[in-house]
Amino acid sequence: MLKPCIDCGEPTEMTRCGDCKRPDSKPSATARGYDHRWRVLSLRARTAQPWCEVCGAEDDLQTDHTPEAWRRFNAGKPIRLIDVRVLCGSCNRAAGRARPRGEGATRAEAPPLGVAEFSSENRSQQGVRR
Repeated sequence: MLKPCIDCGEPTEMTRCGDCKRPDSKPSATARGYDHRWRVLSLRARTAQPWCEVCGAEDDLQTDHTPEAWRRFNAGKPIRLIDVRVLCGSCNRAAGRARPRGEGATRAEAPPLGVAEFSSENRSQQGVRR
């Protein structure tokens, strides 16, 4: 079914027509490999740790791949809970890209893994659930 392009109004099957499609738009999450198994793993990680391990934020939580997660993925192995980190969107963007770019390219070593350390006093002050 055709619908109007959100930029120019021309009939199109997508959100934007071919003339208005932005070159920087990326494929959908599903097209990029985020399947049902990934969604389950992500929800599990964010349920187990409902705060950002870097700054302690509880909003906009995302599950971040570590370099080990991509090594396992590229080797055809499943990504495990230990291979991901829970970060807020801001810290996830600041951490950069863990997936190798191109042949043999890797990004700098990721920040250290682990759970953010808060004393029980800090947790109650920050509203972080135990």
